[in-house]
Amino acid sequence: MSVLSYIADDLFTVTIKKFLLTNPENSWVNRYELKAIDPGFGGSLLAAALVLVDFEKALHSAAVFFSQISVSTWAEDSVPYDPDAFISSPISGIGDRVLAEDLLPLSTCLSVTRVAPSGRFGHLFYRGALYESEQSSPAGKATLTDPLGMQTRIDTAITASGLDDYFSGGTSNLIMVMVNKTGAQVREVVGFVQGGISQVPADHAWYNRTTPTP
Repeated sequence: MSVLSYIADDLFTVTIKKFLLTNPENSWVNRYELKAIDPGFGGSLLAAALVLVDFEKALHSAAVFFSQISVSTWAEDSVPYDPDAFISSPISGIGDRVLAEDLLPLSTCLSVTRVAPSGRFGHLFYRGALYESEQSSPAGKATLTDPLGMQTRIDTAITASGLDDYFSGGTSNLIMVMVNKTGAQVREVVGFVQGGISQVPADHAWYNRTTPTP
């Protein structure tokens, strides 16, 4: 399997790396999985990664800097090193959202669920996407102040970025999926739904990426 050219049913992982402008040494990533519907080339994978960046920017604060995208084959990189197994590219940009109030701590994440036709949802946790006024805490549990408004923001970001082309039934030759640990189960993603607020510790596996993601 290669990211330079691919065939139907090949699987890939897209990784987007970010950090706060006030603390560039402390970075984190979000990951997505794609499946090829038809044969294609690396340019299509990079285009898909940039669509995901545009989607994420619409949800994130302008205090968040987007620094790198990586696309790799879903299978673990081979040993010895295989340069055809991934593409990594620096990017430069900030989130779109500016509010005249404080950003919530990075441990307080916007949860977005990936919806599949069956089985459990998959969760995406976005740091640097919530401001103080967007959280309330009835009974001591953090919740979204306006869940319907957040869903509208997600829907708008999907449409504006073109991410809907990569959902099940879309027009792209790459489709977003969720893959289990062995790769035996591949479920298509039909959409994104807001999942409220989640507290995710700083030592989470997808946080504090102090070394470059391949």
